This record gives sequence, C-alpha cells and structure tokens, in this order.
Amino acid sequence: MVHRYLSLLAVTITLLTAFACTFSGSGTPEPEPTSTEAVAQIPTQASSTVLPAIPTVTPTKAPPTPIPPTETPTGSGPGGCILSEQFLSDVTIPDGTVLAPGSSFVKTWRVKNNGTCNWENYQLIFATGEQMGGPASVAVNNTPSNGTTDVSVNLVAPTAPGEHKSGWRFKATNGSVFGGVTVVISVPVPATATPQPTATTMPSPWSGQWLTNCGSAGCGTMNLFQSGSVVTGTYADNGKINGTVNGNRLSGTWTRSGTSGSFDWWLGGTNVKWRGNYNSVNGWCGYRSGETEPAPCGVGTFSGDWNVVCTSCDGPMRIYQDGRNFNGTYVNGTVQGTIDGTKATGTWTTNEGLTGPLTWYLLNTIQFNGNYNATNPWCGYRGGSSAPTECLKP
Repeated sequence: MVHRYLSLLAVTITLLTAFACTFSGSGTPEPEPTSTEAVAQIPTQASSTVLPAIPTVTPTKAPPTPIPPTETPTGSGPGGCILSEQFLSDVTIPDGTVLAPGSSFVKTWRVKNNGTCNWENYQLIFATGEQMGGPASVAVNNTPSNGTTDVSVNLVAPTAPGEHKSGWRFKATNGSVFGGVTVVISVPVPATATPQPTATTMPSPWSGQWLTNCGSAGCGTMNLFQSGSVVTGTYADNGKINGTVNGNRLSGTWTRSGTSGSFDWWLGGTNVKWRGNYNSVNGWCGYRSGETEPAPCGVGTFSGDWNVVCTSCDGPMRIYQDGRNFNGTYVNGTVQGTIDGTKATGTWTTNEGLTGPLTWYLLNTIQFNGNYNATNPWCGYRGGSSAPTECLKP
C-alpha cells in the first residue's frame, strides 16, 4: 500500500516537472518574486462574495457655443432707421443777439440729417425753455440722409429784460423725438427815463404879427401862424403865405391878386426881425412892433447849387447862406462874404492858398454875373439853364 502511494507520488512529481519545463523555455523572463508583505496586504476574497459592478460613465460632450450672426444696426426711426441730426450754423439771430422787448424775429438754423432715415413729413417741435410766442411745431423740409436743410420759426422777444432761451427738437412720423436746436437772445434793461421839466408853451418864432416892407408892392402888416415846420399867413390885399421852416430859414410861395411866386426869409438871432426876398431878387423884410427895420432889408437868394464859369474854376459850386452871410466851395477852393440886396461881395481862396476879392450880381432866380480880382469874369447858372450872356460885370 505504501509502495503504491510512493509510486503515485513519483509519477505526479515527474509530470509536474515536465509541465514546468514546457513554460520556462526560450528566453521568456521569469516573473519576479512578489513580496510576501505585499501579498499579505491584498485581501483574500471569498469566492461566494460578488461585488456590484461599477457602471462605466461615458463623458457627455458639451455643445459648441453658438456664434451670433452679424446684425444690421437698428434705430428708433420709422422701419428701424437711425435718427440723428447735426447742427451746422445759425443762419439768423446768433446766440446772444440783443433784441428790443416784444420785437418779432425769425430764427433760422442750418442742420444736417446725419442719420440713416430720410426726413419726410418731419416736424420741429417746441421742447423746453421759453416758447417766445412761437408755434407748437413747424414743418421740416423733406431731407434725405446726409442732406442739409434750413429750419425757421417765427418768434417774439419777451418783454422782461435778461437772457432768454428756447429749445426745439425734431419729431419723426412715428413719434420719435431726436436732436435739438436752441435760440438764445438778450433783452436789454430799459433806460431810466430822465424826468423832463414841464414845458411852457411858447409861441413859435414865426408866429404872430409882423410889420413888413416889400418895396413898392406894399405888403403891409402880416400875420403868421406856425405849426411845427409849417407856416401859413396873410398880408395886405388878401395876400397869402405858405412855407416850410428849415432852421432859421422860411421858404415857400406867396399868392396875391391872382399872381404868385417864391419867397426866402431868414430870421435874426433874437427872433424879432427877418430879411429876405420874393422871387429871389426883390427885397422883403419884417420886424415886430417896437423894433426897427433890419438893414439891409432885402437879400437875394444865392444859396444852393450853381454851375460857374471863370478862368481855372469852371465847374460846380455850392453856396450856404444865412441871411446876408454866405460861404461855399467850388472846384478849386472856397468863397465867403456878405449880401446886400442882389449884390454879394467877398473873397475867394484856392486850395493852394491864393486869395482875392469877388463880386457877384444876382440877375434872377437862376443866373448871376460878376468878377474876381475886378477884371476876370465869374458868373453862374442853376441846373437846367445856361450862363448869362454877359458873364463879366465889374
């Protein structure tokens, strides 16, 4: 029995040895011995215990972030267009303009449509500040995108002194309000009126009764009435006077017994005497009761514009006359002197400083003749007439 057991054991060992030789051949590395300590740390699992299977989680791929499409900009205008306005200039009434209280004016702005909307049937509406008598809205000219236009509003300056502002904005057809323009004006403080003393009513200098002398015509006592610059009056034989005052000079027309003519009178400094003429060459003077007749009584009318004929001084001449005194200018110099009746005497002075005497004789309302330096002719005539036949008169 023991012998059979030993024989079986020997066979078993021989088989195991042969089996082991089969797996260890031809350079296959042998496994390194496992540390006993490490093996001891691996827990031995009973064959009857079954661990639950851990599910394998497949990672979920995050979806890509979407890229937004490029959008066309939109605005608040009709159809989504962009509303925008650019101020260019003040066409009228620049800011700071001083206007009288209550004065009417037209404010005009020049603007540009720098948006994408075409302005069609748009309005300019009052928005802020003082309306200054303006309307609630005004129509704006149809203006394409990038176009320019002028917009005007009729306004009235406030009466209160100081600076005044008014703001206006544009309104689209869909009700959107955009942009804006302003007007800024100043109303001055009214000047404080200086109290004037109560004027005492005084008779006008030409008004009243005058004793007159017109030569052989016998003009007698004259009564004049002055209202402002207009003078009317009567004198002998139903004669009538109608004239206009210019300074101390009264000029106009006379009528008497179906005839008429002109007159020129100059009032003296104390307003009690006057001297002059009728029809330019006939003496006529007047004075108040208690005064004496002026001397000379009559003075002809040399005053006004003349065309003159003289050696080296042909051309226009202008004379200024105050009663019997005169002065004037001609092409080459100046003149001055006095008048007695129809005769004027005085001096001439050239622009170069030369000087000498002159004498002129009034022939009628439109001509005079005379001389300078006694022997040289000097005559003149009014526009529309001609030089006198005899120019030189010593």
